[in-house]
Amino acid sequence: KIFEALNTRLGEYWWTPGGLEPSMNSYLNPNLHQDVGINTQELAVTVPKPVHVKKGMFSELHSKVSEAGIPVTATHFDLQREMLWMGNYTGHVQSFLGPTMAHYSSFQVHATDAIRHMQSLDTGVLFLSKCNLGCYTRGGLVMFDYRMEEGADMRSLLMTDNMLLMGGLQNYVVEVDLNTLQETQKFTVETPGVTIMCQTNRFFFFGHPSGKVTLRDLRTFRTQKFDAFPGGLSDFDVHGNLLAVSGFSSRGLNERFLMVYDLRMMRAATPLWVHVDPFFVRFIPTYTSRLAIISQTGECQFCEPTGLANMADIFHVNTNGQFLTSFEVSSSKQALAFGDSGGCVRLWSDTRDVMFNVYSREPCVVDALPQLTWNHNLQHCSPIPTVQATPSSRWAPGMEPEIPQTIETVGFNSYVENPYACPCNQVPANEEGTPGHGYYNHVPESPTESDEEPLLHTVPEKYRKVTIKYSKCGREDFDFKHYNRTLFAGLEPQIPNAYCNCMIQVLYFLEPVRCLVQNHSCHKEFCLACELGFLFHMLDLSQGDPCQASNFLRALRNIPEAKEMGLILSNCEETTGTVELGRLIQRWNHFILYQLFQETQEQEDPRAYRTPRSR
Repeated sequence: KIFEALNTRLGEYWWTPGGLEPSMNSYLNPNLHQDVGINTQELAVTVPKPVHVKKGMFSELHSKVSEAGIPVTATHFDLQREMLWMGNYTGHVQSFLGPTMAHYSSFQVHATDAIRHMQSLDTGVLFLSKCNLGCYTRGGLVMFDYRMEEGADMRSLLMTDNMLLMGGLQNYVVEVDLNTLQETQKFTVETPGVTIMCQTNRFFFFGHPSGKVTLRDLRTFRTQKFDAFPGGLSDFDVHGNLLAVSGFSSRGLNERFLMVYDLRMMRAATPLWVHVDPFFVRFIPTYTSRLAIISQTGECQFCEPTGLANMADIFHVNTNGQFLTSFEVSSSKQALAFGDSGGCVRLWSDTRDVMFNVYSREPCVVDALPQLTWNHNLQHCSPIPTVQATPSSRWAPGMEPEIPQTIETVGFNSYVENPYACPCNQVPANEEGTPGHGYYNHVPESPTESDEEPLLHTVPEKYRKVTIKYSKCGREDFDFKHYNRTLFAGLEPQIPNAYCNCMIQVLYFLEPVRCLVQNHSCHKEFCLACELGFLFHMLDLSQGDPCQASNFLRALRNIPEAKEMGLILSNCEETTGTVELGRLIQRWNHFILYQLFQETQEQEDPRAYRTPRSR
């Protein structure tokens, strides 16, 4: 997968000989590794704990691999709890507790889209993807899910009291009320949209992919634009009266300087030249207004925004050959979080006793459940009742004794050769006319019990063929409700070519087909669509009583194409069972679908209408 934020120039950064100055290369100058706990051996998954942390110097505390090979697209320090959140390219998020990065929760926010931005609230966490905004509790329960309009490509969000601003690669910014989950306003911005947003006490800041930064005064609503970089914007940050911006040249390469703007005079200050390719920019104002400048390959440099960059202030993040794809600073400015394209999250700090927030609430931690010993003492807690009858897995009492002796076992499967001459779904008849093996003593009462064949008792009840014998009153004297207690009607199988009854039932339960034929009406003499619509209407009104497809089958017999395809069976073929019903029903299904399409779409020919003489 290709991550969108990667710089095309980075491919030659590591491999081109002489592409990096010897004084800056950590492999050529080992002095750059002093006071930084980094293992220079390239490991496949994770980095061991550093052995030394010097106060005031950032070093790696812990690292976690969320999903190997899936890029981390967003990281966020929780503003209410001592937690670190990460979201990856497949829409999965995880949270870690404190400086030890203990696993807290893990859940899926979106099925396919990447997590673009995250924002913690008092009651949950907001997760922004391409066209969806989800709010989840810190344990993973859904609070609400807000869908954007079609075509939206959201990139960032910004909280303002109870209002939420969302912007992306479209010419508008949406304002949503979190109390009502309703869109309140839509602000128009210049194309191609907004990718980064932040707020101070006086200004709104909007970063555009074109390389411009727009300021909107909260008191006068006046706007000011800074054309920072012609090739695009990678990141910016604001602290006090200073705005620092990093971006690309017109050729799409990282510029090795930062544009710094004085917000009091609304003009650019002297650009800040650095020794790394700046991709992420953050202010870390602990003692002074320091800037943290991060490249995608892991070089990090600290410098003052109004001073000169010193090469001694460079440290390196061992990414094991991966690119950094996200960077975040905690609200206390004591912790840094890095996410890379290999799915690893690294926590850096300048102290062992790091705090993510100045004032944090305790997270909700569920106590571990006691281990239960599963024995017969817990039998009364089981919802499955205890049955004293003989289980069905045991051999039937009428089974011949030599059958269990010939069982062969392969693995955990056991099988035995069928000693009977007939298949397992047939019941043999003895010469005396008495039932064979598997005799059933109990026969349920039925309306046709007196007319049943003697051997019918040997067939299981659900597989018995019921023959309807009409009396003088016809079918009204037969109790169909004994066999069908539902409101779904069946089709009688005693008429010729009744093999297609099963497919007629399938077409009936396909709502588009049923509505199509029931709304069709023409004057053709043999129209399958009309006859099928009338039959479906009878099934709707039958209330469980069986219906006959005689008229439909009569129309089918009078269509020449049906005879040519062999869909009309003779009485001999039906009684002997010499026809392959599987292939026959496939041909019938192909024919009926094509015929219904032709009859419902074609213009009716006047010659197809019946005349009074033909009636």
